[in-house]
Amino acid sequence: MASSNTEREELHKTIWNIAEELRGAVDGWEFKAYVLGAIFYRYISENLTDYINKLQRDAGIEDFDYSTMADDEAEQARTMMVEEKGFFILPSQLFKNVAAAPAKDVNLNETLNKVFRAIEASAAGKESEEQVKGLFSDFIIDSSRIGNSVEMRNKCIAAVLTAVRDMQLSKKFADNSIDTVGDTYEFLMQMYASKAGKSGGEFFTPQEVSEVLARIASYNNPHVRKVYDPACGSGSLLMKFVKYAGDKAKDIEFYGQEINPTTYNLCRINMFLHDVNYAKFDIQLGNTLTTPHHLGQRFDAIVSNPPYSTKWEGKGNAILINDVRYSPAGVLAPASKADLAFTMHMLYHLNETGTCAIVEFPGVLYRGGAEKKIREYLIRNNFVDTVIQLPSNLFFGVGIATCIIVIKKNKKDNNILFVDASELCYKDGDKNKLGEENQDAIVNAYAERKEEQYFTKLVSNDEILENDANLSVSSYVEKEDKREVIDIVAMNKEIEELSSDVAERALKLDEMIKGAMSKIEEMINRLCPNGVERERLDSLLDYEQPTRYIVNSTEYDSKYSIPVLTAGQSFILGYTNEDDGIYKASPQNPTIIFDDFTTGFHWVDFDFKVKSSAMKMLKLKESKKENDFRYIYMAMKTIDYIPTNHTRHWISIYSKFEIPLPPPTIQREIVSVLDSFTTLIDRMKHEVELRKKQMEYYREKLLLFDEEIRKLSFGKDLFE
Repeated sequence: MASSNTEREELHKTIWNIAEELRGAVDGWEFKAYVLGAIFYRYISENLTDYINKLQRDAGIEDFDYSTMADDEAEQARTMMVEEKGFFILPSQLFKNVAAAPAKDVNLNETLNKVFRAIEASAAGKESEEQVKGLFSDFIIDSSRIGNSVEMRNKCIAAVLTAVRDMQLSKKFADNSIDTVGDTYEFLMQMYASKAGKSGGEFFTPQEVSEVLARIASYNNPHVRKVYDPACGSGSLLMKFVKYAGDKAKDIEFYGQEINPTTYNLCRINMFLHDVNYAKFDIQLGNTLTTPHHLGQRFDAIVSNPPYSTKWEGKGNAILINDVRYSPAGVLAPASKADLAFTMHMLYHLNETGTCAIVEFPGVLYRGGAEKKIREYLIRNNFVDTVIQLPSNLFFGVGIATCIIVIKKNKKDNNILFVDASELCYKDGDKNKLGEENQDAIVNAYAERKEEQYFTKLVSNDEILENDANLSVSSYVEKEDKREVIDIVAMNKEIEELSSDVAERALKLDEMIKGAMSKIEEMINRLCPNGVERERLDSLLDYEQPTRYIVNSTEYDSKYSIPVLTAGQSFILGYTNEDDGIYKASPQNPTIIFDDFTTGFHWVDFDFKVKSSAMKMLKLKESKKENDFRYIYMAMKTIDYIPTNHTRHWISIYSKFEIPLPPPTIQREIVSVLDSFTTLIDRMKHEVELRKKQMEYYREKLLLFDEEIRKLSFGKDLFE
């Protein structure tokens, strides 16, 4: 079986290829339904085939292959398969056979319509009907969004089927080596962040946050049999319990409710992708707060990331104040902020020995009014076990720092544990991520329930109630002062030397410019009497794909030595300890790292690894070695191009741009001048950074207005 990183890379490659194929035909964020629908169709086809083939092998028929069986012969297995798997697919309608040559099927739309209807119809009137009905409803074959004609639509769908067919993935999605739905969501949101925005982030919890919630809810909770998420989205939170339950996963029942039809379907698809039997899950569509489908049931573990500060009926619905879920608090959550309505709903559904872990909007921790009264109810009754402050910018479309509230009904003390995990993360592009070490630190703090300066604090319920029932972590966990300790004497000396160096370099550069401009002009007139020729980049540069240089781990730490690069604004994402597959670069052997996706690029003269397969390493062609590589890099900086789509820009567009290419002697003169500017600007930037620190130091000292300001680093009284 392929490793999780290999499978993830394969999935990302497939999504990228489909995006390329459908570019201009389907909105990038919208085509997730087609990608996930095709993956699901392939999976249930292979799952059913493997199941039947195993039955036949166990009966002594070694070479049996259900996919080659005649449909009329296969019918005899229908009843048994629907009872055991929840659905049935005829051999001719298996993904393998339909996707064998989809581009040649002029009636592909009709073929798939017939297949999808047949799969859903196989469960009609059976116990699995509710779990199977409508699973393919978002795979809209006749949608004008994928083409204005049947031919165009079939071409798009064929491209999706072909790409998914050729994916080299393990058939065992249930082994949790990757979360297919979760990975697809994350990758698409990275590609189409502006389109996904809140619509994506609101229904999807990053996988590392899901890991923490599942670990907390399952900790010291060995008899988890029923797991619930009242705002289940795509179901990735629920599915984390499959991973941590191990052999007991087959005994767990999964319950959830989702208000959005598309993500409701994705959640049910996710159940099947993880090989959860139809009899073991109950996912319902509807508004959890006003029309709950599981009223009266109690659950061993509840995990949820409900929508933040969403509107609901609240006191506008007179019935709700007497609702068994909300009435104990004596007040309803505000109509404009339903956060604590979800919390009360989950408290009602939690059994006496269970654990509930909820991602919450930070405002619920300290706002007044009805929310304060609900917090008081929760604290007085000793239901709040732990509050964990998460880092900011973890969620798509949500930049603020969220928190986790852990609810229990069987606490052993009357204290609440506060955990400040706001800095336990690493940078991944423009998002923060929880690495495995970060996750372990959070879960261990929850499990050990001990105080640690600057990290955790145990506070009594009474003290919190006296503090307006404020549950903000920052109110109880002291922040460590991590400001840099400045040796102002040494800094002032460095600034003085730096200022002198910058002034000297500026004078030399001014003199150089006067001489260089006339020298370069003379050389051009002499060596290029007919003007400077232009040459395409692809005639000057070769590129290398980064396959063997891609980093496997996404856990970066400054204590490691190998930088992980992207060609975007972040450039160095972090540092890894992986010592294989390193791209060797140096000042004598530099490269240009180019991002096919953004067309950003950087000059690199040190060893590195790269973040993804979208990177390309550019080098001079052997036949063009007489040219100055740095000159070409500088000339590329003058190309004015902003990508507007998701094509592979280097091959299709960027490499076809031309740059002026004077003789090498002129190239070197130009590089000498421009590099002098670069060096001077770098020195000036360094001086500015030091001046900022210097100003901060003196600002703090000068505004103290005590004896300290009379003895600053200059060694004399400032006011003499």
